[in-house]
Amino acid sequence: MTDDDSLVRFGRRGAAGWLTLNRPDKRNALTPALVADLHRALDACDDDPRVRAVVITGAGNAFCAGADLAYLRGRLAEPDGCETFVERLLRPLAGALGRLRDSGRPTLAAVNGACFAGGFELLMACDLVLASESATFCDAHSRRGLAPAVGGAAGLVGAVGAARARRTLMLAETFDARQMAEAGLVSEVVPADRLAERVDETAAVIAHRSPTSIAAVKRAVQRCEPRPWHQVVDEDIEEFRRHWKGPDMLEGIQAFLERREPRYGAA
Repeated sequence: MTDDDSLVRFGRRGAAGWLTLNRPDKRNALTPALVADLHRALDACDDDPRVRAVVITGAGNAFCAGADLAYLRGRLAEPDGCETFVERLLRPLAGALGRLRDSGRPTLAAVNGACFAGGFELLMACDLVLASESATFCDAHSRRGLAPAVGGAAGLVGAVGAARARRTLMLAETFDARQMAEAGLVSEVVPADRLAERVDETAAVIAHRSPTSIAAVKRAVQRCEPRPWHQVVDEDIEEFRRHWKGPDMLEGIQAFLERREPRYGAA
């Protein structure tokens, strides 16, 4: 498989290692194979001493649509489908996000388009979020009868505060990049045709800063978090298990695949 064929392409641009999610026909939805390639791309960053910053972006017109719901639906028919989904997708994804959080290098999200659900959670593992004016954001879990499963809710509370996080998570509204900048999640909004250039400029600034200081800053910020992130992820995954094959999950995924609005009953 060539790097162009990989589900996550790795390439170095100046001081930055660029990791491009590469399923544009599926809006870069997350599957076990894609997450495995994400780990390999992170290995490539770790192995290249010239990489001073890590950039995550998406191929095509989307950043990441979240977990591939067709893959999830396939697991619903299996007796051990919940454990398969957790161990093959959620745990490896949490591991990749943990690597982004714990890396001594700064991590940047270059949000080039739609950023939904698991893609939204991916942002929470990044230090800086630069977004195209055309980018859109939505934590769509409540539309699909799902719950954030890899620390996304805690990350959102830290980024925008509890009140805004509750609204974002409960109503599953779609926001543009400027709204997310005003809320505090997006660091900078740039024209679509300047996104890569502006990320390169930011990475070049980072390359002139002390790597030791940057790593210390990341650790210092994490020490200010109210609870350890890995503990939050474990609790999120247990919550996901409790809802597995519940009526809302089944209805939400079926409605998505049938391209209709879900019809949820009373709790």
